[in-house]
Amino acid sequence: MDSMSEIPLRDLILSRETSVDFYHEVRQGVTSRREAIDELEVIIDEIEDPFRRGVVLDLLGRREEARKMLYSCKDNVLCMHLLGKLLLEEGDSRTALGVLEEGWATCGVGEPRVGMLLCEALILEDQVEAAQDLLRKLPLEEDHPRICYLEGLLAQHEGEYHQALEYYTTAAEGNPDETRFQFRLGYMHSLYGQEDRAIEAYRMCQRSTPLYAHAMINLGVLYEDAERFEEAITCYRLVLHSNPNHGRARLYLRDAEASQSMYYDRDREKENVRKHQVLQIPVTEFELSVRSRNCLQKMGIHTLGDLVNKSEAELLSYKNFGETSLQEIRKILNQKKLRLGEGVRSDDNFLLSVEGEAASLLGEPVSLLELSSRSQRCMDRLGIETISDLMQRNELELVSQKNFGVTSLNEVKRKLSDRGLNLANG
Repeated sequence: MDSMSEIPLRDLILSRETSVDFYHEVRQGVTSRREAIDELEVIIDEIEDPFRRGVVLDLLGRREEARKMLYSCKDNVLCMHLLGKLLLEEGDSRTALGVLEEGWATCGVGEPRVGMLLCEALILEDQVEAAQDLLRKLPLEEDHPRICYLEGLLAQHEGEYHQALEYYTTAAEGNPDETRFQFRLGYMHSLYGQEDRAIEAYRMCQRSTPLYAHAMINLGVLYEDAERFEEAITCYRLVLHSNPNHGRARLYLRDAEASQSMYYDRDREKENVRKHQVLQIPVTEFELSVRSRNCLQKMGIHTLGDLVNKSEAELLSYKNFGETSLQEIRKILNQKKLRLGEGVRSDDNFLLSVEGEAASLLGEPVSLLELSSRSQRCMDRLGIETISDLMQRNELELVSQKNFGVTSLNEVKRKLSDRGLNLANG
């Protein structure tokens, strides 16, 4: 393939043959040129073809105009492909699904890239069986980066996070310029506390034009956690420069600027990070009797964090869990300088930080959030009855549950955020 930086931008946009790779090629060409935006402003008035015009509008940051342009030519599969891609980047998988279903019905297996985007939208909309059926029909090798990315999404949806991380790594290595691959890779690394690797992945998204806002927000948060406030502020300002009405970026920018004058106990923060990592260790990594292992599994105890949230009395009250099993549990906790029941006190401190009207909701039943049936079943399996019970759980604990994927996680976070609440950090 020609180097996009060597082809005059005008020729790249106006003369190059269009295909599903056209947007990516032009995006690369624009990203590699300092004066590209000024050139695009001149070229846009010469473009009549709706697909080419939609591409340039998006690269100029005029995404709303780009979507309207692409919507106007639904009989063009390239327009539907690009529209679906842009909607997925914005996190609007529901609308993307409708668009891509139309595009797939038009082109069928003749354009597998549309099928791959449709598969992604199906997974994000919790239609896993349909996604798996479609994935089997796509005429691509199993190790193709886009297939690996989709396999990663499926694994993440099913709570197989280590497997998802491996798939995303393979996908990103195979196609490092694909921002969605890097975004997912960064998200997985951050969940496992691999902040440096997460930052590296998100920074790959930073190089693209137009700016990938979701990646920049996440990158800014990681910079804040590392007390790199100037870099965090730059991330949020970049988002606002691209979209002045971005509410989260404006809120985070204000907090980051205020944080520059705050004092942080570095040693205490390091200890908190270490303890957080220890609490994520699965209990299956320790030698336990079959009786103890089965009891913990039935009680929904999967990590050391789950375990320290239980008192000795709670464990002993469970059928078939006796003094011998309790001694086993004490032994593995002592190895990690932990003890039963200490997580309850830690969670109490977390809840005490909730103030105002939000604090009055802590004792309310979790049904107040009006979660979907899939999310509510997860609450039932974990024994989460009140909003305070839910807030004491972190993202990894929730998504490790069967059938609780990223869609359900985003729903829970959104419902809590609407009421000024959030999940635990641990």
